[in-house]
Amino acid sequence: MGSETKPVALNTSQLRAVGAMLRLMERAVDQIERLLIEPVAGVTFRLTDDLDSEERRTIHAACDRLRAALVDACGRLEIEVADRSRRGVIRGEVSTLWAVVEDTKSSGLRGYGPLSLDAGRVVDEVLDAISTTLIEILRLVA
Repeated sequence: MGSETKPVALNTSQLRAVGAMLRLMERAVDQIERLLIEPVAGVTFRLTDDLDSEERRTIHAACDRLRAALVDACGRLEIEVADRSRRGVIRGEVSTLWAVVEDTKSSGLRGYGPLSLDAGRVVDEVLDAISTTLIEILRLVA
């Protein structure tokens, strides 16, 4: 930071908005870098390995530049590090998932068209099992 650099005057709400965007950017860069290194296959999805080594190196270098830009932005805009507890982050993620599960139950699916009683029952059973586990995790981090 040079001597001619003046502090940027942002109000509290503006600082929160910019800080939230920068934190979102940092999480996205973390995810991109994991995708470059780790094989990704889940129960419900699989990512194809369609990047060659040169593309991986180029993307990794771009992620390094993004990180440098994040450091610069935080310094120039005086964005403070947001301390977050693992418990709070887990609680937020699980709460969001629980809300999505509840919206996807048979009552919500009927908004997309007719749903047989049998199909609705099966959907609700599998989603109730998932909800039970999500609630268990929420209790652990409460």
